[in-house]
Amino acid sequence: MEEYRDLFLAEAHEYLQSMSQLLLEMEKKPDNEQLTEMFRAAHSLKGMAGTMGYDLIMELTHDMESLLDKLRTGEAALGRDFVNLLFEAVDLVQILIDNLENQDHFYEEVQVLKTKLRGWEMAPAEKVPCQNTLPEELPSRENISTWNDVINEFEKETLKDALSKGEKIYQINVLLKQGSLLKSVRAYMVLKNMEKHGEVVKTIPSLQLLEEEDFDREIFLLLVGNPDLEVLRDDILGIAEIENVDILLLDGETQLNIDGALGGNSASELQAAAALESGLLMEKEESAVALMEVEREKPDEDLSGFVKNSRNAPLSSRSVEKTIRVETAKLDSLVNLVGELIINRTRVVELGKKVEDELLDGSLEQLERVTTDLQNAVMTLRMVPIRQVFDRFPRMVRDLCMEKDKDMELVISGEETELDRTLVNQVGDPLVHLLRNAVDHGLEEADERKRMGKEAQGKIFLEAHHEGSHVVVSVEDDGRGIDPEAIKTRALEKKMITKEEKEKMGPEEAIRLIFHSGFSTSKEVTDISGRGVGMDVVKTSIEALNGTVEVKSEPGKGSKFVLRLPLTLAIIRALMVESAKETYAIPIEAIRENLFVEPEDIKTIQQRKVITLRDEVLPLYCLKESLGMGEFEEQEVYPVVVVEAGDKKAGLIVDELLGQQEIVIKSLSRFINDIKGIAGATVLGDGRVTLILDVASLLEDGRV
Repeated sequence: MEEYRDLFLAEAHEYLQSMSQLLLEMEKKPDNEQLTEMFRAAHSLKGMAGTMGYDLIMELTHDMESLLDKLRTGEAALGRDFVNLLFEAVDLVQILIDNLENQDHFYEEVQVLKTKLRGWEMAPAEKVPCQNTLPEELPSRENISTWNDVINEFEKETLKDALSKGEKIYQINVLLKQGSLLKSVRAYMVLKNMEKHGEVVKTIPSLQLLEEEDFDREIFLLLVGNPDLEVLRDDILGIAEIENVDILLLDGETQLNIDGALGGNSASELQAAAALESGLLMEKEESAVALMEVEREKPDEDLSGFVKNSRNAPLSSRSVEKTIRVETAKLDSLVNLVGELIINRTRVVELGKKVEDELLDGSLEQLERVTTDLQNAVMTLRMVPIRQVFDRFPRMVRDLCMEKDKDMELVISGEETELDRTLVNQVGDPLVHLLRNAVDHGLEEADERKRMGKEAQGKIFLEAHHEGSHVVVSVEDDGRGIDPEAIKTRALEKKMITKEEKEKMGPEEAIRLIFHSGFSTSKEVTDISGRGVGMDVVKTSIEALNGTVEVKSEPGKGSKFVLRLPLTLAIIRALMVESAKETYAIPIEAIRENLFVEPEDIKTIQQRKVITLRDEVLPLYCLKESLGMGEFEEQEVYPVVVVEAGDKKAGLIVDELLGQQEIVIKSLSRFINDIKGIAGATVLGDGRVTLILDVASLLEDGRV
């Protein structure tokens, strides 16, 4: 079973996420469809765990099923305690899934929770029938009597095309063993084996029902091709928990009425499509009549069920499958290979410039276009919706509300915004800090909100959208806001600033003090906030991703934190500069503009070089000095790159601007990867290794 472990883990995590989301929705507004989906998810997870031999998970999800069933009978109502108990069960199942090799360590916890689930009783006042109950049984499907009833026009044309090419049409019936669990996986495995023998055009039951395991044992399909029937049969019977396989050759011109586009109701039409697994299976006698003109390969075997689908689309009718699962390691390998291709493309283009040949120039232009398109396509593969991060926050905020006894609502928008997979994995923790900060610091108690003329229920807005080459994620609340004077007072108490600095400091500068390490305004230490960690972690984490953090606040009205992140970290555009005879790459995202500065425009303030740029005093750093590669040298004109990271902006004096270039980011060795001011390295077209500057850390004090 080890080979199916990854598939089990992937599906189990999806079911648990779905159950958490459904519970949140049910708590707000119970609905019959939500209850049905919740019940089905628990049922499917139980079956999968049972098949894989994870008994504790199977037992726990079985008791969750039983508790959900009490909603139908009126023995349970959707109160907070009921939902809390189910959330507790979901959390424990998640722990068990995360510790598949050590489940026995959680045996006692499972037994205690099983006792609570089985012994659930409502308060007497709650014992009324639930208005939104589960149906007596899951929705049944209609009894489909012929293939003609379910084949669409595209599939009809496919069958006609197959016959014209000399291919044959088979009805394959596969019967699963009684009590078989993880049936959708069995169906998938059958299909993968059949793809080697032909093309699956249609299945009964439908794709959705097969994937949801909403069927009993029989599955039927139409297969076109010229397979070796004995090998086909052996391949399918070699799959665990397959009881029987029947292969039936169909006469397309008569039984399927190909000339009539499979649409007639003549007596010769196929009458073999089985009733679906809700107990409406045809009697053997009726099946024999329905199949009387069909040549059977093995007359002594019973009809069974099957699985369906197209050669390249597992578990769907032809050309329906939209997505496939791919291991992230394979995607990372593909990106690395494309990166190497881009490096070599740059090298070939540079070499081509030394040769004057029109044909070569045209070929190089075509090479650049194709590799650029390939790069864009590969980078798109790495893009995933930020929903993967957002989906875990409603549950977290709900639990925080209960812990802090606050009434608040989390409003999420823009969850379909796509971001590089690496960034999605790393942006979660900073967002957790911001949301917890909004709950603990931002939103007031209900009584305080009413006194201020606000609604008793507070709101937190989590939003994401694209903005140019960035993704912007914001966390906003309508709470008390940030008081600059209180921030300055607290900073003075912690000796972060002096009295003179406090007097001169403006509101915006004061608010930015919250990002200092160890700063907190919480009057008591809690597990939510108040330990002086959180906001500095947010700033550090986001800047490590070449992003920025901004904060806007108005006392009494709320606060808004804005995170700006690059779309990807794998392949970026950079400005190549030369300093001290070495070439360096500066990410375009950190550059605001390039200037040529005359010597007389450079002033000195407190022994530091500055220039005035559009009424703004801008500090100047000599890049070779900052990198410890040389001393500042006077010259007739100074090329300056204006860079920005967060609230800091400065000009870097370089020796020469070399131009923009796409670069592939390579990690440095672990022995040298902590050098301040260096984000990584890249390989140039001529094979030289060039360092990529980390502008955020470089601007901390102007030196590496």
